[in-house]
Amino acid sequence: MRAFLIALLLLPAVARPAADPCRVGEVTRIAGAVSLQRDTRVLVPVTGTRLCQGDRFVTGPGSIAELRLRDGSRISVGKDSEFVIREYRIYRDRPNQALFELTRGAFRSITGFITKRSHRYEVRTPVGTIGVRGTDFWGGFGLTEGGLDVIMLEGKGVYVDTPAGRVELDKAGLGTTVVNGAAQAPVAWGQDKIGRAVATITP
Repeated sequence: MRAFLIALLLLPAVARPAADPCRVGEVTRIAGAVSLQRDTRVLVPVTGTRLCQGDRFVTGPGSIAELRLRDGSRISVGKDSEFVIREYRIYRDRPNQALFELTRGAFRSITGFITKRSHRYEVRTPVGTIGVRGTDFWGGFGLTEGGLDVIMLEGKGVYVDTPAGRVELDKAGLGTTVVNGAAQAPVAWGQDKIGRAVATITP
């Protein structure tokens, strides 16, 4: 018996299988011309296409992509946009991670259960980082010349980090604009501006 136990200890360790990078979610809707860049390949996504970490969605004018993540979060990639799933992991014993990147265009996200416990849910842009605490929010370029606009439509809160500091949106309807490297003080958006924002993610 002792010899058997020693032999077991001498066996090489078996590595745990790596987490599936495509266990993120799926595409729920495609409207118009949308491409999916995955590693060195360019794919044409359809309803049901699995989502992988590193996926880059590129939409044409008048085109959108709607995504549903494993935790129930929903993301709409707007018209003429570029959106990347950088990291998406749900843990039992550490903060959940959902990191995205908006290079151009606009998006809307409604978070699922990933934000019900300790988490980091952020969308990075060339001018600032948008973070949420469990919310329905929109962010994008094009409403303000040379600026990034962000609004909290519903939920617990949104923050926008820039080199100049952090601005908090703590009430539905409050928005901010990032210009010249800083986020402006929160203001309530009018229905016209909200309508123009929603139009960017509506085919």
